[in-house]
Amino acid sequence: MRRVKYAIVLVLLALAACGYDTEKVEPLAWPFLETTSSLTINGQGFDAFVASTAAHRKRAQHGLAIGEKQAIAYLYPKLDEPVEFKFNSLPDPAELVFVDESGKAIAVETVPAFSQTNMQRAFVHKGARVVLQLAKGATARLNISRGSAVTTQPDLVQKSAEAEAEFARLYFLRTQREDEKPEEAPFVSLKVLSKAEECARALKDRPELKEGQGVVMPVGPNHEFWLKGVEGKVCAAYLERSQGGGMVLASMFEGIEDTGATDLERPVYYSTGSPNYLAIWKGADTFTKHKVEKRARVVLAGVEVYSPEEPKYDALEIKFGTAVFEARLARTQTQREAAIAESAALKPGKGVVLAWDDPADVQITGAPTGGVFWYLNATGNSYSVGEKFAGGGDSKVTAKSRFVLVVPPGFEPRGDLDLPWVVRDLRPYLAPIAFYNVKQKDVVRDRWPTAKENLRKVVRVELAVTEAEQRQGLMFRTSLKKDHGMLFIYKKEEDNLSYWMKNCKMNLSIAFVNERGEIIKIHQKMLAPEPGTPDHRLPSYESDGPARYAIEMEESWFEKNGVKEGDRVFIPPRLTSLK
Repeated sequence: MRRVKYAIVLVLLALAACGYDTEKVEPLAWPFLETTSSLTINGQGFDAFVASTAAHRKRAQHGLAIGEKQAIAYLYPKLDEPVEFKFNSLPDPAELVFVDESGKAIAVETVPAFSQTNMQRAFVHKGARVVLQLAKGATARLNISRGSAVTTQPDLVQKSAEAEAEFARLYFLRTQREDEKPEEAPFVSLKVLSKAEECARALKDRPELKEGQGVVMPVGPNHEFWLKGVEGKVCAAYLERSQGGGMVLASMFEGIEDTGATDLERPVYYSTGSPNYLAIWKGADTFTKHKVEKRARVVLAGVEVYSPEEPKYDALEIKFGTAVFEARLARTQTQREAAIAESAALKPGKGVVLAWDDPADVQITGAPTGGVFWYLNATGNSYSVGEKFAGGGDSKVTAKSRFVLVVPPGFEPRGDLDLPWVVRDLRPYLAPIAFYNVKQKDVVRDRWPTAKENLRKVVRVELAVTEAEQRQGLMFRTSLKKDHGMLFIYKKEEDNLSYWMKNCKMNLSIAFVNERGEIIKIHQKMLAPEPGTPDHRLPSYESDGPARYAIEMEESWFEKNGVKEGDRVFIPPRLTSLK
């Protein structure tokens, strides 16, 4: 029995397009590939490579050249999602036969060689259990066409029941030996996510996943995630390419779970460097059990997605059964006020999702007659339409979630609400910061501090980053929500920061924080000036040392919450990187 000839054809597309001759290269060794076996298709014999794992299937789609009497068979278990094929570097033209569980061909596709087209071809078919890759012209010799029977010996449809689902594998290499083989290392199996909607869903509503199984997705710098709607304890890791070209564990989270009664209380986890992937899987102690340490080398096999896809909040698809309308997101006070004012003029097929940080804040005021507002109820990860408000004044409805739909006048649903995952997963708009007290070596950078780290309080802050925002500050405010304030972020650590209370209508307190996140000075009471007080008589409140951040809260907030000079502040990495 001989092996299928596997070759990676290293040819520049530009040269191929210009008609240059190419030389065949010697086959290279492919890791994780099995030996070939005899396969009969509609009575004719083939030397075939059978790919029944995600890693094998991915590698077989990358430049494997096959001859006239050779084949590649891709086996899939029964999947809810369609089978998707995407060739990046096919050396020779090929034909694909998609076979369902009854043994019939549901599609026959022709795939050109990569030198014949500069367009990447993707083929997606639901219900496929076996996909046969054959040389060009083979389907005609085998009398295979759409709807025809495809018989194989051994029975590949039967064997597909034992195939592995679409999982990549994350191998943990516990030593620094360059010759350590990934297949001998512990691993977890991960479903590869690429679209923004899939990434927002992550582990939510995936009861089919067992311990040691999860998801992996491409991410960029300053990525963050939470576990809203995820059941049980999980492990997670940010993966980062090292300077040597391999991949390492940049951040590790073990035994974490969805906690907090409201979205404002749910902890968030953060990347601190420049990660390339986020992996999350079911299990409480993977790292401890396998003695895996931070910065350990890893191998991520079966992943071919490299760039994260950003959610499109200006073109959300809201579904009610077969009825669909396109909506935009309004999550700031200014955006919500504008959407409410324009609610009666919405065109058919268009809508708005109004979002607040807290259901207690949901309020519709000044709605014009004709505006239609649907308050959404939340049950776990599912949302449904609750009370409705027809506009013409102020709503007195008590909200059961953070979201309200603004729909066109006359719109009637024809089925259950399917709210996009990118909305259901929407984290509060105001950033969290946390006050805690630990030793220098225990500084927290990739998550909210815990009680073990002497957590004092988590608060939500508006941001003052530009000079205009910093000059405005909290001027003219008469109140702040409980445990809400403002965070001033400077481009670099200043030798001394000085604040005053010009145009302020309420007393405040302020904490100055250095580059390391240490509180260096607190003023418990900054008095609002009497009306008409000239500028030269307004007192200054100094940092008395180098500081990069200032945090304003209501009067005596720091004293009331036990926050002292010398304590530390956790500020999310995406905020510390602002310039």
